[in-house]
Amino acid sequence: MKALYKIRQINKRMFHRVFITYSVVIFLAMAALFLFLSEYYADFIIQREVDRQSDIVDDLKDEIQEKHDFVRQGVRQLYQEERLIEDVAFALQHSYEEYLRYRLDRFSESDSFVPYHFDIFVENYFSRDEEAIAVQIRNENLGTEYVYLYDHTKWNLEMEDQQERPIKEYADEPPPGDMLVISEQINDPVSMDRLGEMLVYFSYDNLDRLLSLQDSAVSSSYVIMNENKDIFYQNGQDTEILIEEVGFQAVETQIRPDDTYYLQSSIDPVSGLMVASLVPEAGMAQLFTYRTTILLIISLLTFLAIGLPYWTLRSYSHRVDLILSKMREVQSGQLDARIEKTRHQDDLSVISDTFNETLDELNDYIHKVYFSRLKQKEAELANLQAQINPHFLYNTLEAIRMKSLKEGARTSSKMIVQLAKLFRYSLKSEELVSVENECNHAREYINLFKARFENLLHADFTIEAGLSEKKMPPFILQPLIENYLIHGFDPGKTDNRLSVDIKSEEQYLRIMICDNGKGISAEKLREIHERLKDQKSSSDSIGLGNVHERIQLKFGKTYGVEVNSEQGVKTVIHVTLPILTGGNSDV
Repeated sequence: MKALYKIRQINKRMFHRVFITYSVVIFLAMAALFLFLSEYYADFIIQREVDRQSDIVDDLKDEIQEKHDFVRQGVRQLYQEERLIEDVAFALQHSYEEYLRYRLDRFSESDSFVPYHFDIFVENYFSRDEEAIAVQIRNENLGTEYVYLYDHTKWNLEMEDQQERPIKEYADEPPPGDMLVISEQINDPVSMDRLGEMLVYFSYDNLDRLLSLQDSAVSSSYVIMNENKDIFYQNGQDTEILIEEVGFQAVETQIRPDDTYYLQSSIDPVSGLMVASLVPEAGMAQLFTYRTTILLIISLLTFLAIGLPYWTLRSYSHRVDLILSKMREVQSGQLDARIEKTRHQDDLSVISDTFNETLDELNDYIHKVYFSRLKQKEAELANLQAQINPHFLYNTLEAIRMKSLKEGARTSSKMIVQLAKLFRYSLKSEELVSVENECNHAREYINLFKARFENLLHADFTIEAGLSEKKMPPFILQPLIENYLIHGFDPGKTDNRLSVDIKSEEQYLRIMICDNGKGISAEKLREIHERLKDQKSSSDSIGLGNVHERIQLKFGKTYGVEVNSEQGVKTVIHVTLPILTGGNSDV
């Protein structure tokens, strides 16, 4: 019954009904947004990975084509040199002993002392490719063959793995697992009769290196095969699925043997080999990451979209309850009840103000003379107290100064006088002061600082003729000079210099403050520029941002402070003000 009573009470409250309805709408909208973004980014990530796999497949094809082009270029060079092709033709049609006699005869008839024959050409040309393992030139009919080894270790390992299968068997069958075999026919250049063929064996190191350099967290599988599904190369954990599912054709599709996979395949027209890749959807960790990220963002947005209005409505409801409570107090005779003012400016604040004003007027009729006179006395007392405090401080400083003079501490006495002058200047309530008085105030501040660092600071003030009596806001120079003394002054140097140059330029008063101090780093300078642009400063502090903000609030965005600096060299501050005479712009 109590729970039912609470539910009924909630339903009677307008704010609760509005909040519940709003929360349901927001939750459903955010759920729909999550589903939409999840599907959208899932498709985007999958397509991006599929496109990346397509690029990898093309790269693998390019690697195979480069090997074919390399071998064809070598055979082409044999045909281009008559001496070499004749040498090859004789070698393939005769025994090795006959070929050696033939080569010696040719060398003896030659005018050159440097032997040059197809053995040298083959060894030199194919050694340029680091992946070349061996080259075989053979005539199947006569059984003549020549084998050139470039990597004995890999060749021997492959032969052991293949149980020392004869080399000539690799022409019609898939090559050993770690070798790519490229065959080119050699014909007689005159009769075009077949003389034999050249078989070049390459390692797959470059393909392994290419795949290892792919920056991807997805565990993909790759296979290179021919039309008979003879495997020439494989890499990855799902190659068995890839071999079983793929046909000898160029495709881009989705397969579902057990889990979801994305298949890419392409056929190299030169070698007739097919390169295929397989990407498991489960391996795309980014899908989970994106979904989790989207869920967190949607949850945060949902929390904010519901939480912020909740706190607003809660505050609104609390203020209504407070108004009702104060009304009941007034009904009971408590005429001193008041509704506290808040920073809100809305209908409730108008009701609260009207309620308070009504009670104030009512109480004025009852206690008008008594309370008004009492508040007047309190105000007069506070005013007298405010006048006494500065005079007390001046008298105290003067007493300390006289005591210092009496004890012979002239430097301390002088510093106390300067401090008193600075304090008197700071307590002035004038909105504008003369340029000369502002400069004098800055000089007093510098002199007070120089008492500590004697002969380490040289300050120059230059005022254009006719500007001394012009007006400017107070406390413009001293905070900017203070920035240099605190952050830029180097007590280890004796040539610290500070210059203040004041001149007119059309209707502007230009102030340039330049120092040779430590300067400002580029990063810090960028922060200062952003802070000045955004006017981020504390209202109860005197500093660079405060000066800039006061100038722009009083005169507009045209005026203000600009800072430039070279770290370790100098800092220059430009201040732009209107030329004022007694509070009016002297343009």
